[in-house]
Amino acid sequence: MTFEEKLVRIKEIVEKLEAPDTLELDASLTLFEEGVSLVRECRELLEKAEVRVQNVSQDAQRTINGESIDDSENGV
Repeated sequence: MTFEEKLVRIKEIVEKLEAPDTLELDASLTLFEEGVSLVRECRELLEKAEVRVQNVSQDAQRTINGESIDDSENGV
């Protein structure tokens, strides 16, 4: 499931949990657990994306400063 699909599913879960017609307790808990799990997965994906963006930004900054990326990685 993609990040975007997970967000859509989270929205669906929230809508069901907030709906005026109440779900049974077990069904509500199951949906809540699914939602929490999806939020955790989305957070992990965002953290990985943030690291990738930071790495690309650092590589771009090295290139702008005239450093060779290979030299900086080898401690030169």
